[in-house]
Amino acid sequence: MVHHTTRWFLGVSLLVGLAWPGAALADSLSIVYTSSQNQTGVVGSGFVQVVFTGFVTNNTSSSITFQLTGGPEPFEPYVASFIDGIPFPGITLAAGQSTGVIDLAVLNLNPFDPSLPYPGKVSLVLDAISVNAATGQTGGTLAESDATVDVVHAFPEPGMVQMLGATWILSASLLLARRRVTLGLSGRS
Repeated sequence: MVHHTTRWFLGVSLLVGLAWPGAALADSLSIVYTSSQNQTGVVGSGFVQVVFTGFVTNNTSSSITFQLTGGPEPFEPYVASFIDGIPFPGITLAAGQSTGVIDLAVLNLNPFDPSLPYPGKVSLVLDAISVNAATGQTGGTLAESDATVDVVHAFPEPGMVQMLGATWILSASLLLARRRVTLGLSGRS
């Protein structure tokens, strides 16, 4: 039979072990952004690219080969695609080595669909996935990081013809109103 003091000691030891800094194992890779992790993409009539830059660091004492993939797909409610990362055959980092600043992810936002509500949000989960360099098989997730793009619509500025037309209509309306007021005042005399 376990004594209450022994249970208390085991419980406190477990809590201290879980809460102690550095007691938990770190991810084998760290994904660090040098660009903003939350960006805004202004879309209009053409495709827009949103680029996330940063670096990946190997936190282990052995070499790791990995590739970066993006997801989840499909992105909602806007059509977006993950068009760049670190593809197969991937990158091999030695123990403690870093990639230096690179494009971690590039998203392509398709032309804005005006029938959709805006602003919207595109979420990206950037995964570092292990790669067997000999076979090309991908394994488990070594690290992941979230990023977002707020998608807003660019309202086009009116063209010169529209501005002149609006000015002409406003001027004509003011002249007609002035004429009516003048005629109304002269009819009273």
